[in-house]
Amino acid sequence: MAHKEAAPPRKFPIINEGAKRKRAQKKYQIPVIGHFADRSVEFKNIIEAERVTGINYTMIFEACIGKIFKAHNVHWEFKKGNHYIKYKAFYINAQSSYTRKTGFNG
Repeated sequence: MAHKEAAPPRKFPIINEGAKRKRAQKKYQIPVIGHFADRSVEFKNIIEAERVTGINYTMIFEACIGKIFKAHNVHWEFKKGNHYIKYKAFYINAQSSYTRKTGFNG
């Protein structure tokens, strides 16, 4: 039985209409700063940061709001401004209003 040759990795992912709409949301179009091991780099928006670093845009956003500590060993933060206050406050309010008493398995 012959094995197929592995295709080279895609340069750009296959994006359907739903993914295009999600990437076009305002929350992904705001400036971010990535703190790498040896330098900090400012990106125009989260989508550009994903394109340059290869880290998924949702992981970058979650690292910016504090849902996860860092994405692929890179600390991420919003460039300070109204969007920083808005998204950080939304996440803090959502976290404080979360009232689950038991674990996820029972």
